Amino acid sequence: GSCCPPDAWGPLDFKDYTPKGTLHTEGDIDIYKVGEDGEKAIIWNYDIFGLNAGRTKLLADLFASKGYLVLIPDYFRNGEGRNPMQDKDTMDFIQTRTMWQKLSADWQTKIRPFAERHGAKRFGAIGTCWGTFMVLKLCSLEGDGFKAGVSWHPSHTAIVKNLQGGDLKELHEAVKCPQLFMPAQGDAPEDMANGLAKEVMGDKLRVVECMDMKHGWTTRGDISDANTKRD
Repeated sequence: GSCCPPDAWGPLDFKDYTPKGTLHTEGDIDIYKVGEDGEKAIIWNYDIFGLNAGRTKLLADLFASKGYLVLIPDYFRNGEGRNPMQDKDTMDFIQTRTMWQKLSADWQTKIRPFAERHGAKRFGAIGTCWGTFMVLKLCSLEGDGFKAGVSWHPSHTAIVKNLQGGDLKELHEAVKCPQLFMPAQGDAPEDMANGLAKEVMGDKLRVVECMDMKHGWTTRGDISDANTKRD
């Protein structure tokens, strides 16, 4: 009963990095911004551990160094997050923080206007764990400029199917731009190369299975582990 499989990476104690971006407040939401203002923007959708956890900001900084404006909205507010391996209220936390009506309003009335003020016209979405729900929903919006979505060790299946009792087929059918899924060992069968998502999205979806990896490897994996370092 969580967004992460049982053998997922836990929290990463990662203190020896100074993020290159800055935190801005738009209404009641904080947005981490890194990279030069410009037309091409990446909306980074974090994992259940929240804005300040693991390598999230480092990875956003890395993408910004390739010429993108990268924004990480703090959807959970106030730097909050949960550790599914320990926090008993993780399911309740996910339920209350994964209401599309509210998240959609965050995008339409705060995040998108902020991005556009910084020159953004075309968007890509990247998500890890909880954030892949946001990737698919943002990439389903009509005329909002999303060109592609990337989901690393996705959790949208667990969230929509198990926690919300929603329709996965409907979720995938609504997506309007090309997607890349990179599921890890233990992630949902629906997100694998021969799963439901591929069946529904067809050529719109590329799936790269990362079976040497455990869920959470990009943001929380230990890079002294040879496989994690390689990927």
